[in-house]
Amino acid sequence: MIDYTQTYKTWSLPSNVMTAILAHPFCPSKKCIELGIFNSHRFAFYFWAKWSKEKKDKIVPHLVTFDWHQDLAYPDDTEKDWLGKLDLNNLFEVSFYSWAKLHPHNDNHIVSAAYLNLIGDIYVVCKQTHYGKVDDGVKQFKDIHGHVHHIRKFENHEMLIKYVETQNIEQIYFDIDLDYFTIENSTSNDKQYFTYMKDKDIKEVFNLNGSLMQWVTKRIEGMTIAFEPEHTGSINKSMKYFGLLEKLFFNGSVFQWKTTWRHLKR
Repeated sequence: MIDYTQTYKTWSLPSNVMTAILAHPFCPSKKCIELGIFNSHRFAFYFWAKWSKEKKDKIVPHLVTFDWHQDLAYPDDTEKDWLGKLDLNNLFEVSFYSWAKLHPHNDNHIVSAAYLNLIGDIYVVCKQTHYGKVDDGVKQFKDIHGHVHHIRKFENHEMLIKYVETQNIEQIYFDIDLDYFTIENSTSNDKQYFTYMKDKDIKEVFNLNGSLMQWVTKRIEGMTIAFEPEHTGSINKSMKYFGLLEKLFFNGSVFQWKTTWRHLKR
């Protein structure tokens, strides 16, 4: 039998996950943030756990996520038991858990993270509807420590901004699943038929000097991007939308040392 203990102690990243360290967009001389990139959305859990242990101020950032799907399945009692036993100080164990224990359909990574208080409240901009609309009221639940978390869903970024600008939110993790840029996809129909947002509409929403990104970049503590090629229609489509975001946000590839954020109004 293979020995599954960790051989290379300094390397805990899950398989096929990439990471880049970037200067913070609003205080680049004082702090950095990490960008996690992966195919399966559930690996965002690894980064939220990692960042929560690295934070010196102990503030629990809220999550702002853009996704075609809602990805808000609750962990059941068995999963809660697993989460309660997870050693968050052991990143190799967190990495393994993200791969082997979180649901492969990427439904429960968000609420599982909130259950462990790795993220605070949850703000989801999504297109997947239940009973004809996205916004079916505010949900709340208690985490393993008894803290109350709220889940709010929004049909578009304007609705999100209208709400969060009225709240006293200091820090966030920013998360994008690239299938958000689809309109029709393999979930909305059973024909593998895909349609997409217009590039100009994406650029309008995610322009660094637009209302959304101005709010986000002042509060961002970490960023995750899921390619999800099965739900974008192909690897090529995922790469297209990643490339579009990269050009909107940065002046080069995120893996080049000299790359910085594009000009921001401060």
